[in-house]
Amino acid sequence: MKSVLIAIVLFVVFYLGGCMVVGGIAGGKAGANERNSEAAARAGGAAGEKAVRENMGAIAVGAAVASLVGAGLPTLLKQR
Repeated sequence: MKSVLIAIVLFVVFYLGGCMVVGGIAGGKAGANERNSEAAARAGGAAGEKAVRENMGAIAVGAAVASLVGAGLPTLLKQR
């Protein structure tokens, strides 16, 4: 039961972290071309949202794999 709870918490952390990284990179690239800070914020926000929406499946699968490995690794290492 403990490892299931750890896997769920790790999934949420990895998923949100992945969304932040993907959105931040896309938003930074889009906002870097603007001179006006308000226009840069709008362009970056829109680009970040679009990037996360388009890559949501890959982010979720990556987070699931990482959380399952992270939650199961101590159990696998104990069996030696």
